[in-house]
Amino acid sequence: MPWLSDAKRRESSELPLPAGWEEARDYDGRVFFIDHNTRQTSWIDPRDRITKPLTFADCVGDELPLGWEEVYDQQVGVYYIDHINKTTQIENPRTQWRQEQERMLKEYLVVAQEALEAKKQMYRIKQQRLELAQQEILLFREASEDNRSLSSTLSSSSSKYDFSQIRDEVTSRRERLSRLKQELAQVKQELQFKEMGVETLQE
Repeated sequence: MPWLSDAKRRESSELPLPAGWEEARDYDGRVFFIDHNTRQTSWIDPRDRITKPLTFADCVGDELPLGWEEVYDQQVGVYYIDHINKTTQIENPRTQWRQEQERMLKEYLVVAQEALEAKKQMYRIKQQRLELAQQEILLFREASEDNRSLSSTLSSSSSKYDFSQIRDEVTSRRERLSRLKQELAQVKQELQFKEMGVETLQE
C-alpha cells in the first residue's frame, strides 16, 4: 500500500489498529504488537504501512522508512533498528543512504562523461567522412565535365561508357552523401541530449 503524502499523512497512533491486532509492552516498557490472526508479534506498528514512507527515497526531512526505528540507550546513545532485516547499527541509515546515492551518482556521471566523449568522437568521424564525400563529389563532377567535353569531340563507345560510369558513380556518391548528412544530424542531436544530461548531473 503506498504511503500517504505530507498533506494526508497522520501519526500511526491516530488510526485504529487492524482487526485482530493488539498493542502491548515488554518488560522494558517498549511497545510491540500482537497479531492474534497469525499468533505472531512484531515491533512494527501495522498502521505504519499507511503512514510511513516505504523507502529512504520517499522520506522527507529526518523521517525513517517503514521498519526502521531510532532508539536511545543511556550507554550507547542513539542507535537504529531495522526490524525488517533484524539488524541494529550506530550509523545513521539516512546518512548512509545519501552517501550511497552520491557515490552512485558520481559513478554514473563518469560513465555518462565517457559516453559523451565517445559520442563526440563518433561525431568528429562522421563529420570527416562527410567532408571526404563532399570532396569526392566535387572531383567526380570535374571528371564528368571533362568527359562531356571529350565525348563531344569523340564518338567512341569507350568514352560513352566512361561517361555513363562516372554518372552512375556520381549518383551513388550523392546518395552516400545524403546518408552521411542524415547520420551526422542524428549523431549531433544525440550528442546534444548527452551534453544536457551530463550538465544536469553535474549540477
